[in-house]
Amino acid sequence: MATDPNQEQGPSSGNPPQDTPQPAHESFGSSENPYGEPQVPYTPSPQNPYGDGAPQNPYASPPQNPYGAPQNAYRPPAQNPYAIPPYANTGYQGGPGYAPQQSAPLPLGEAIQNLPSQYLKVLTKPGPMTFAEEMGKASWDIIWVQLIALAIISTILSYLATLISSTFTTATYGSINIAAYRSIIAGVSLSSIIFIPLVFFIGQGIYYLLAKAFGGQGRFVAQSYTSLLFSVPIGIITGILDLIPIAGGLLGLAVGIYSIVLNIFAIMAVHRLSGGRASAVVLIPIGVVLLLACGLIVVLVTIIAAALQNH
Repeated sequence: MATDPNQEQGPSSGNPPQDTPQPAHESFGSSENPYGEPQVPYTPSPQNPYGDGAPQNPYASPPQNPYGAPQNAYRPPAQNPYAIPPYANTGYQGGPGYAPQQSAPLPLGEAIQNLPSQYLKVLTKPGPMTFAEEMGKASWDIIWVQLIALAIISTILSYLATLISSTFTTATYGSINIAAYRSIIAGVSLSSIIFIPLVFFIGQGIYYLLAKAFGGQGRFVAQSYTSLLFSVPIGIITGILDLIPIAGGLLGLAVGIYSIVLNIFAIMAVHRLSGGRASAVVLIPIGVVLLLACGLIVVLVTIIAAALQNH
């Protein structure tokens, strides 16, 4: 009887029957686990951000930022400690980020008491920032008090200088009409009570117009006030130096030059001008006065020479 190849063969045949199901553990897992385990899908290890030379760690997550950037990349811009102060367009700064403290006019009694310390500060610490700190205290009452005091003190010192000079002249050149000479000088000295305020405001008006022509931004009252802060003490010092017959003139010239420098600083502070423009404001009137004085001297010399030739 022929054997059907499709019939089931015994276990010794070596080939299991085709309809016999494969055990589940043979396709999904090892023989140790009859229920099988799903195979873990292959996950490639991350690339080493530090290069091929360093050992890779497949279990370590790569750093968030391999370039070491700070966690907070944005930082608000810090304030510039060298920021431009309110007076930077004047050509001076007085220190990084420095701004003068704003001041206000004081009561008249308190303002008078503070004048000596202000005079000392202006004379010993010259600079535009010194005037910028003081110009906010400007008011017309303290301006007039200083002008009147300067006029009275100048009158007294001028009369004393006249007495000394008349005595020196008499001892040198002999007797002259001392009474008439002193009377004339006394009248001139008394007229300075009106003459000093008049000349002061005329000069300040010229400075003010020139400062505005150069782009100044200050007020006339502040300019007048800051000018008196050095004009009053220097005027008193000059009057005292005039009591010295010979050396007083030379010392007075040096004090006058220092007064010009202080005036330039005051114009810089009040009108917020550069040093060059403030110097032009102060020196132009002085140059015009010198030119007029030279012209007047030339005219007088010409008249005297013509009168001598006629004789």
